[in-house]
Parts: sequence; structure tokens; C-alpha cells
Amino acid sequence: MIRFVLFLVIGTVIIATLTLLMENLAWIENMPSYFYQTLFFVPFTTLVIFAYLFKVSKPDVFVPLYLLTMVVKLLAYGAYVFFIILDDKSGSAGNVVFFLVLYGFFTALEIGFLYRKISSGPSE
Repeated sequence: MIRFVLFLVIGTVIIATLTLLMENLAWIENMPSYFYQTLFFVPFTTLVIFAYLFKVSKPDVFVPLYLLTMVVKLLAYGAYVFFIILDDKSGSAGNVVFFLVLYGFFTALEIGFLYRKISSGPSE
């Protein structure tokens, strides 16, 4: 669990640094208007879901619970993106792209760590 949190923090710092660097190098026109909110929201929800799923030790309970968390996560993220688009129509493309990059990265991180735990068997 501690390794996951460490990777989560390092990943967040790297993505934030790269985004700021891309703005300074003028690779992107301007920062997403929801940069800090998204940078907090996506890793935090990933951590909460991972912590909840990490405690589950029975595979027959894990799969339905994982699928349920994915549905809830997609609905919550969809609502978040919807309100971002409503609030900042002109900057919605940058906000959505930034959100999707974070979503893809942190979901892959979560799946990787959960796969290692589940595939290692009930000994952990």
C-alpha cells in the first residue's frame, strides 16, 4: 500500500512538472483552468478506490466490487467533466485532455498494483 501511495505522489509530481514545463516552453498555449482541481481530484479518488479494493481478500468478492467501483468512478468522472465543460467552454478541450491523461495514467497504475496483489494469491 505504501509503494502505491509513493508511486501516486511521484506520478502526480511528474505530471504537474511536465505540464508546467510544457507551458513554459510554449508547447501548450495556457494551463487548463481546472489544473489544480483535477490534479487533486483524480489521484485522490484513485487512492480511495485502491485502498478500498486493496482490503478485499476474496476473489469472488473482488471482481464484482471492482466492477462496481469502475461504474461509480466513471459516473463521477463524467459528472466532473460535464461541469468543467459547462463552466469553462473556451478551455474545455485543454481541461478534458488533461483529465484524460491523468485518468489513463492513474487507472493504469491502479490496475497494475491491484493485479500484482490479486495474482500473488491469498498469501499477502
